[in-house]
Amino acid sequence: MYKYVTKGEAAPYRACCSDVLNRLKMKLEKEYGIKAYVTLIGSGAKNMVTRDGKGPFDLDYNLVLTSIPQKYEKSPEHLKNDIRKLLDRMVDKRFTPGKDSTSSIKYIVHAGDGQTVVFSFDVALIREEGGESKLIHDKKQGVFIWNQIRESAGLGTKAAAVKKGGYWMNVRHDYLELKNDYLSQGDKHHPSFVVYIQAVNQVYYAMKTGN
Repeated sequence: MYKYVTKGEAAPYRACCSDVLNRLKMKLEKEYGIKAYVTLIGSGAKNMVTRDGKGPFDLDYNLVLTSIPQKYEKSPEHLKNDIRKLLDRMVDKRFTPGKDSTSSIKYIVHAGDGQTVVFSFDVALIREEGGESKLIHDKKQGVFIWNQIRESAGLGTKAAAVKKGGYWMNVRHDYLELKNDYLSQGDKHHPSFVVYIQAVNQVYYAMKTGN
């Protein structure tokens, strides 16, 4: 069952990831002409990091690209590969080399046995175009595509409204409940950020309609 990770346990990993990703942002502009900013997203940004029992926990980051050289426009696979290779050189030795997952670049820390996963962080490549579009690697088709994240438009505004209305604990409750519902169903197709979007939207619309 999912439970929340304490701030104290998550804090050192947040600090480590923030440091390396901020340095990444500067190097991308200097060495590749890529302008971007980094955001800790979803549950991690709201101190809602979860773990299943005594299992590992993770943090999700968006690398939001505001300007990329023309050569990457028609070759997003090279964009992702260049960013991954640069980040591989920057993370410390605790982390495995970056894995090109479907929707992000994943870095993992193992326990002393070299097998047990303790922590991981994911970096998704994002472009803001009316909502948010995430770079997806469709491995079955062998293509990279920019895919708009469903119901992501206005998410920050909705979250702020829910907080102002005094309903943030409802988001925390619904988020954990949704995570555990998907866990009980064996559903691995709803990552934390998607569940966070669902929880915020669920509470926001309930607040607006008075339900």
